[in-house]
Amino acid sequence: MTPTQRNGLGIGVLLLVLIAGLWGFGVFGDRQQDAVLSDLATVVDENGQGDDIPSDDDAPDTADEPESIDDSDISDNEAASGDDNSNDDTARETTSTSTSTETTNASAVSNPESPESSTSTDDVEETTTTEAATTDSTATTAASTAAPSTTSAPSTTSAPATTSAPASGNPTAATFTVVEEIPHDTRAFTQGLEISNGRLFESTGLVGRSSIRELDLETGAVLRNTAVPDVFGEGLTIVGDTAIQLTWQDEIAFRYDLDTFELIESYTYEGQGWGLCQADDAGGNLIMSDGSSELEFRDPNTFESLGFVDVLLDGNPVENLNELECIGDTVWANIWLSSFVIEIDPATGRVLTVLDIEELRPESTNSDSGAVWNGLAYDSTDGTLLVTGKLWPTIFRLELN
Repeated sequence: MTPTQRNGLGIGVLLLVLIAGLWGFGVFGDRQQDAVLSDLATVVDENGQGDDIPSDDDAPDTADEPESIDDSDISDNEAASGDDNSNDDTARETTSTSTSTETTNASAVSNPESPESSTSTDDVEETTTTEAATTDSTATTAASTAAPSTTSAPSTTSAPATTSAPASGNPTAATFTVVEEIPHDTRAFTQGLEISNGRLFESTGLVGRSSIRELDLETGAVLRNTAVPDVFGEGLTIVGDTAIQLTWQDEIAFRYDLDTFELIESYTYEGQGWGLCQADDAGGNLIMSDGSSELEFRDPNTFESLGFVDVLLDGNPVENLNELECIGDTVWANIWLSSFVIEIDPATGRVLTVLDIEELRPESTNSDSGAVWNGLAYDSTDGTLLVTGKLWPTIFRLELN
């Protein structure tokens, strides 16, 4: 064997080892996340979920269907397709490596959360690392130095926020009662939901269909809708008289005037953007998710990164943290590709409470793999939660028991 052949053979062996290692890491990550989801299901089963969902006869009366998006709000390509539940730009959040091959163009058909893609992990090529390899030993700063200081929950007798961790260290299960059903635009690929001063706001995604909008809190009708072209819109939160909206892979956040949706300022960040909320403490730091197990703290004025905390369940990272809602001194997050909502202590990353809303998924969405749940808003006036999903016909108002 010549030296050239030996070198070629050595390189080939190294490539095989690298490929095997990456494959093994992905399989391990999937199995670890499956184990976490299984543990969450066990918490729910042991505590008895006991969802109280009204039947058709008992369901509260709802208003007429909300206004749909006009074709003028959709890109020419989307309008020409004539298919509300498909889009060539179907790139969507996925836990990826810094060299993610998925992009927000027509070639990104393997996007796991697009309306056209199956959500099965067997069909989706997911790798399990954090965003853009930005996390190092300093980025994973202890929450005691990076997390916002905590305060008590908003003054309401029925606030669902847990103010202290269970004495056993294990999460508890929450149950809920559906107290209202609000119509929801089935063309909205919901990415974020937020209530502020009795007003309901929503961020929608998909390139060519992304928007920021205000909805009627009682009827679900679209009151205002401003298109956000050329990007994939993501999570949304209200900061004072402004709204901040993330984008998925565009690495940019937009700040709007809340009353006009006029763009005030934009910020850049590294990695992906998924969910966003503002802590209720005096500092009011922003808390952001990127689809990994990390929550990142950011300055509400400059959007500067302040540190991270890793969310753990029995020592295992909880991946796919998605839509966020800050309630009192804790953070509630939905876990993408699951029906679980978890309450998190942002100071430690501990999971405090588990809520399973599987029974809320409308039957009309069962055949649409992209119509996963994604929308969580807290109404401080009565301590209820509003939840919905992408392309869902309903927003559910829940009273947590």
